[in-house]
Amino acid sequence: MKLTYRLLALTTVLTCLLGASSGQPKEGVQYKRLAHPVAGVDARQVVELFWYDCPHSYAFEKPLEEWAARQTPAVKVVRIPAVWTDEPDMVAYARLFYTLDRLGIAEQEAIPVFQAVRDRHQRLTTEASVVRWAAREGLDVTAVRTAYKSKEVADAVEKAPALRERYQVDEEPTVVVGGRVHTSPSQAGSSAEIISVVNYLYRKAGH
Repeated sequence: MKLTYRLLALTTVLTCLLGASSGQPKEGVQYKRLAHPVAGVDARQVVELFWYDCPHSYAFEKPLEEWAARQTPAVKVVRIPAVWTDEPDMVAYARLFYTLDRLGIAEQEAIPVFQAVRDRHQRLTTEASVVRWAAREGLDVTAVRTAYKSKEVADAVEKAPALRERYQVDEEPTVVVGGRVHTSPSQAGSSAEIISVVNYLYRKAGH
């Protein structure tokens, strides 16, 4: 019996070592295929679904930005706010994202928003709170207020839940590559390790 346990233990160790040495993410473990591929997207499209009040999304933001910038050519990550209609805060933060996106500053203001929400515990879920934050950031307050109340932003927020469902995402952050495969910190192991998985999926999609 002891010999059997030792053999099993040795097999487990060897399997782990072989997996580590290969360094190649495994389908069904570090990443999975979408049940229904998203039609009409580029094979190397990189989509991130996130939430401003999610600590894992915050931890993942800068590594993802840095990875995208290192690629040749640089990768334009499509960011989609994760929204469930029964979560008012998610709806509110989607409005903030689409407001900044309409002004063309969503990417540059991503870290400042995360810092305000996660580090300073500010709830940027109303027009008034967003305008106050924008003023402190030195943004054009009139432009922010106008965009926040615009029909275009309202329409984008309304479509956000269906967009999340289209990419079949049930946690954040999640990265979907080519509309076919997805990974997340819970699958990859951590917010840091997910970058190596994203890199693998991105390169694999190019072949």
